[in-house]
Formats: sequence, structure tokens, C-alpha cells
Amino acid sequence: MPKVGGGHVMRCLSIGRELFRHQPVHFLLCEGGDYWIDRIKYYGMTASIYKSPVEMKNTNVLIDGYGFSELEIQDWREQCKYMAFIDDNNSAPNYVDLVISSCMDNISQKNYKNQIVLYGNQYALLAPEYISSVSHNTEEVTNILVSCGLRDSNNFTSQVLGALSECDFKGNVNIAIGSQAPNLQKILDSINNYNFPVNIVLDSNGLYDLLIQSDIVIGAGGVSLLERMALGKPSITIVAVENQRNQSVWSENSGATILVDPLEQQFQYDLTNAITILLKSEERRLEMSNKGMAIIDGKGGMRVARCMALGEC
Repeated sequence: MPKVGGGHVMRCLSIGRELFRHQPVHFLLCEGGDYWIDRIKYYGMTASIYKSPVEMKNTNVLIDGYGFSELEIQDWREQCKYMAFIDDNNSAPNYVDLVISSCMDNISQKNYKNQIVLYGNQYALLAPEYISSVSHNTEEVTNILVSCGLRDSNNFTSQVLGALSECDFKGNVNIAIGSQAPNLQKILDSINNYNFPVNIVLDSNGLYDLLIQSDIVIGAGGVSLLERMALGKPSITIVAVENQRNQSVWSENSGATILVDPLEQQFQYDLTNAITILLKSEERRLEMSNKGMAIIDGKGGMRVARCMALGEC
């Protein structure tokens, strides 16, 4: 939906684009998800707003989301032939056929019996363009991408701009954000207050082109975190919503990002300090770049699609 779930749609798109090589793909979106229909159709697939479980009769279904009730999922399972479930928080029902989890450390503790489980960073769900990407690291940081989500309801973007100003950054800043973001006007009104140029990019169809132009990235801990890892982009990660925490901590422990937590009282200080570290240390940026690319190869969507379409799990 436009208010939430951009990452959910993007990772389903990564699987859908690969599945579409083998069979037709249709997206059923929650009410309010009209925002995504044109983007889905751009890749040759079809999409509509979900109305009834009957729409899933005799189909293969992939579920991705947090707001579905157990009753809804059971209704869908009774209708469909095959059900796959993207699981971020160890909540997949025991009657699904396939469980997909890219980096959830506790999934092995669950007692799956008949399910196929695709678990680990090799199943990080990214668009095909992230496969076999080559990082281009620079001695100095001149271009920064800020990407705190389409909505960025907490206005982390403004806090990042303030921290960059405190660090006396003089390069270029691109901000990727949605046109319906509640704090967009505040951001637009403030950009002339900084000593660096700020470019606002609205409703971008993916971040790939912006990412490859960037020397470092400051953003949320969802799918975009995995994207910048795959491209070897040194980054600072903000836990924008709680369901990003496990992945963000995992990525920091892997050495692929610096995590700053908005729940900490000294969040602004931590953010400014993390930016200072990356701006000053080419060695740290290179180390982070190499670790990210070693962990995420961009082929997760392809692997999952081949499992679903061809049974090559």
C-alpha cells in the first residue's frame, strides 16, 4: 500500500520478475495499493485490488505482509494449490508449502516438518539488476543518498540533513522519498538552509540508479539496506520501523553498515558521529563495501523463483 509496505512490494516484484520468465504472474494488492499497479504492469505483469479468497482458487500464491489474520491465510490456503510465505518474524503457519527468510536467526528453532525452507542471505530478495554489480569506491565522499522510506513518517530525512550540516558536509545530497510523504513540504522548505545542494527525487521506480551514483547511503533498514549491501555501498542504517530491527542488527554485526537507533536518547549525536566516521575513513568505507558485497550477491529472487517455478530448491 502507499502508506506502508513498499519493501514488501519491491521484494515480491523481485520474485515476480523472475517467475514471469516461466509463467504468468498476477499481483493481488490490499485496498489502497493502486499506487503500485502501474509499476507492476511496467514489468509485463498484471495487478488488481484484492476482493475475495476465490481469486486464489487453483493458483500458486506468495504471501508477504504483516497485517493478515490467521483466518485470512487459512481461507487462501483452502483455495490455492501451493502457498509460499515470506517470513521475517518466525510467524509462517505450519501448513504452507514454502517458507522464505533471508536473515532471520531464529528460524531454525521452529519445528518445520513438511515445508521447504529457503533460509539465509543467499535468499535476499532483490531485483535482477543487483546481480553481479561492481562497487566503485572513491577517496572522498561527494555524493550521499538519503532514503528513509517512501513515507518517512518520523521525518528522519530532516534529522539526517541536520547531521550532515553539523559535519560540515560540502558535497551533493539526493533524497529519495514519496510524493505523499507527510513531511515532504517541511523538507522542501528547509533545503535552502544547508551549505550543500539537496536534490529531491519523488516516487523513484527503484533506487538502483541513485545508489550507483552514491558514495555512501543513509537510509532505513528494509529492502534498501540489502540493495546497498549488494552494490557495496557503505551505509548508515536507521531502524525506521521495528520490523527492520533484526535485519539491521544482523547487517551491522556482519560489518556491512553502521546502525543508529532512534530509540536511543542520543540518536542525533549517534547519527552525526556515524556520518563523521564514514566521511573521514576511506578504509572503513572500503571494508564495509567489501563485506556487503560478499554477503549479498543479488541472486536471491532468482533462486526463489526457480524453486517455485521449477522445483529447483
